[in-house]
Amino acid sequence: MLYNLIRNVQYFIMNIFSANEDINLNDFEWALSYMTVDQDSINVIKKFRNYIKGPIFGCSSSNGVFTPYGFKRGAYFLAAKKEDNIHVYPVMNMAMGKTAYNIAKMSATEIKENFGIPDIILLHSTPGFEERVIEGIIEIFGQNMPVYGGSAADDNFNGKWFIFKDSLKLKEGFLMVGIKANDIYNNFISGYLPTRHSGILTKVNSRIAYEIDNRPAAIVYNEWTGGLIDKYIGKGGTILNITSLYPIGRNFGEDDGHKIYLLSHPHMVLPENNGITFFTELKEGERIWLMHENKEALVDKVKLVAQNVQEVTGKEILKGAILIYCAGIIKTISNQANIVAEKYRYVINNAPFIGAATAGEQGFFKGNINKSSHGNLMINTIIF
Repeated sequence: MLYNLIRNVQYFIMNIFSANEDINLNDFEWALSYMTVDQDSINVIKKFRNYIKGPIFGCSSSNGVFTPYGFKRGAYFLAAKKEDNIHVYPVMNMAMGKTAYNIAKMSATEIKENFGIPDIILLHSTPGFEERVIEGIIEIFGQNMPVYGGSAADDNFNGKWFIFKDSLKLKEGFLMVGIKANDIYNNFISGYLPTRHSGILTKVNSRIAYEIDNRPAAIVYNEWTGGLIDKYIGKGGTILNITSLYPIGRNFGEDDGHKIYLLSHPHMVLPENNGITFFTELKEGERIWLMHENKEALVDKVKLVAQNVQEVTGKEILKGAILIYCAGIIKTISNQANIVAEKYRYVINNAPFIGAATAGEQGFFKGNINKSSHGNLMINTIIF
């Protein structure tokens, strides 16, 4: 089975493994790590290099890491042994908006040529060009390749995030991990419901919405939310924290009769024209809905992302899992992050897991869509 490792080796030996287990600490094939930005990934990995012979990779997580012990600051690992039969091929490259698509194609090609066709791809990008990376993956592997993951984050969304692989750490780029395993369950949900308010994006430039129904976007959004951003109209400013319960959503299709919404988190009001910036790309002509959910429901929604796992796996013992949960939601429910970890641990039957609080989430929409997308304020999981 997969194992959880904690950065203190004594704690790792005494608390994760029982006294009668015959554990060879040099027998781990690879490890996924999430850590808070106060950790030095290079030095942390050096401490564990004697225990993990293969690649160690991951990204920074906002304010904590989801573990079976709660939402904790520090550096945490999910490690696989040979008998788990879960194989990975991680590629990490520096990239930015203008280069991300081509470098993503190059990285996906490297995985394909050296690893074959993966069952799933785990993606950790730095924020800003996630759509380009997904497009590059689709170009090489096709639209049906499931891409799951989340964007590296920091505590206050001020650019201190990072990704890492072994002795290399990057502030701008992406980590792309091909994964092969016998049985993988995955899911991607929004956790929010549409309100009665909707409109058409009539003027857009990438991640900026200038107009909704031919009116300034911030003014329309403010009306929809009952004056939520009153003091930012005409003045501008960051609205990230106060809009976490009121994202916009685009209907991408249906899965088993349920409408699927991809969410976008309002980031800033532009003072000169009352436009709104977002953490995803938008397109002119799209219809958007104002979405909403309360804090208590968002805490409970983590169960939904894995609720069907037993239906898929039957009575098999789960080997382990990866949870990706939006950092924007964590900011809103901060004192309940431990409860999120507890609810997730319960629904996956106490299997080892690790989770990141991310600045954007990627996942595969099933149903009549069958395509991977990048969104905000969303939850996804990979379960082995």
